[in-house]
Amino acid sequence: MLQSILLAGAVLTGALVPLQLAFNGQLGIALKGPFVASFFVFLTGLVATGLVLLATRMPLPAFSDLRAVPMTAWLGGLIATIYIVAIVFLVPRLGVGTSAVLIIAGQLMTALLLDHLGAFGAQQVTISMGRLAGAGLVIAGAVLIRSA
Repeated sequence: MLQSILLAGAVLTGALVPLQLAFNGQLGIALKGPFVASFFVFLTGLVATGLVLLATRMPLPAFSDLRAVPMTAWLGGLIATIYIVAIVFLVPRLGVGTSAVLIIAGQLMTALLLDHLGAFGAQQVTISMGRLAGAGLVIAGAVLIRSA
């Protein structure tokens, strides 16, 4: 039961990505630039998470806990910035479908490598022929969507 809920949650989260692509591309056009649009995307996210923290009265971590976080963990914010700027720039030029499938292809290839290495605390899952075939099908799908 829990596994089914987690799988459904992952699919629903994935369903939000094309919406994010479309909305962020729209914002980039309206605000005439990827960096200004990205700033407001993150400002909106900051306000939303701040309101959740206030509403739930969730305590903030102690400074010592923040200092104990591995340096690589902080790179997620930098990667998110690059991701949002890229979306705002790419979607108006490539379309939502092409952007989404190429982003997914890149995510999948990197995810398979991270799994294989067990990198950054990920569960180690050896690359198999089935996993490579699945990645190949996603890449083939990206080519077909781009060329259609």
